[in-house]
Amino acid sequence: MNLFDETNDMIKKLLDGVMQQLTITNEVAYLEDNVSKVIRTRVTAELCSTLVRIHNLKISDHKSIIEKLTKWLIDNQNENGSWNETHIKYDKPSTVFTAICGVTLLEVSESFPNLNIDEKIFENVAKFLLSQEINYGAYRKSELVHADILNADAMAAVFLLKYGNKCSNENYINAGTRAVAHICSHQFIDGSFPYGGPLRAYPYKYHFYIPCIHYQAVTLFYLIKTTPYVKSEWLEHSISSGTKWLMENQKNDGYFKWENSGLNFALYLSGTYAFAISVYQKISANDTNASKLMKKSMNVLKQQIFQDILLRWEKGGTKSVIKGFFEAPKGGLIGKYPISFTFLRTMHRLYREVARSRISDKITPSKIITKPTGYSAYLGTVESSTNHPDMYMTTEALDALSFSLEGMKKK
Repeated sequence: MNLFDETNDMIKKLLDGVMQQLTITNEVAYLEDNVSKVIRTRVTAELCSTLVRIHNLKISDHKSIIEKLTKWLIDNQNENGSWNETHIKYDKPSTVFTAICGVTLLEVSESFPNLNIDEKIFENVAKFLLSQEINYGAYRKSELVHADILNADAMAAVFLLKYGNKCSNENYINAGTRAVAHICSHQFIDGSFPYGGPLRAYPYKYHFYIPCIHYQAVTLFYLIKTTPYVKSEWLEHSISSGTKWLMENQKNDGYFKWENSGLNFALYLSGTYAFAISVYQKISANDTNASKLMKKSMNVLKQQIFQDILLRWEKGGTKSVIKGFFEAPKGGLIGKYPISFTFLRTMHRLYREVARSRISDKITPSKIITKPTGYSAYLGTVESSTNHPDMYMTTEALDALSFSLEGMKKK
């Protein structure tokens, strides 16, 4: 079976699981998460983007559902143009969720102009995103997280460039270009991107100026989406060196070298493999190793499905847990942190090794987040003591895989 068919089959399988959690009324449709019990605009938007692409590829007809998903997204936009990041612990306006929802609606508008999406919706998105620019090309991640997070900058850039070119607005185009330049300026010499800027920001205890395999793939995924609008050698070089770093951190069996990834809360995230496939797609025609790694990534991804939904983390077993225990200190030492914090980071990585090997159909919040410790202030997400089916990872993967499928079809 060729990679196009494998990717299409993977999308179909994950869609089967996702659609079981889709609420459909006479007017709207949206995703409910049976595990987290949270309704997120982002996951509905990523599902909508996926359906738009496979509809355009004439794989299956989803116009009716797309229209209902679109209406629900529009109904849930805030007056200031944003969408909230809804989480188990909070529900606040977010640059990330706003950019993703905005891009999805732009894609719907392009593919289904008869839906007549009001231009004010896009104008309000652009104005909100510009209001979140805290420094040259740097965007506050959300109302809760004031840090400059590079993948969030990339998401904002995609919307601003896409919409700016659509309406010929130089202000939006320049803002998007600034964000891209800002991201590339922070790239480390080895090709990796830090998760965030070098400065500590509320509510976190320390900085995020460390490499992360998962967010390397995410940042590259969105940077690649800016290339139709930013034609420059420096951007192509940045993507090329970033992709090379990602490939160098993937083993021959397709699994990533997580010991070289410094961001603990993104350790072993299963959706990484879907983003990697999409990133490698860009160079696969001229790089046989990239093509091989796409297939190996797909093989790993297939192993991470539980009840037709991706697990939160890459599965662990006895051998991998033992290996992870030996590798944890190396990962814990990444980044310039106090010794006490480095120790806590190492302990967290050991904890993750155990947690990812225990599969459950529900989230079991761990003591790491239930106790108000200094370390809990560093976590960016809910820490479960068990691995579980995760809608968040699943719709991210669908978005990335359908983008890859589109690229494969064009070739």
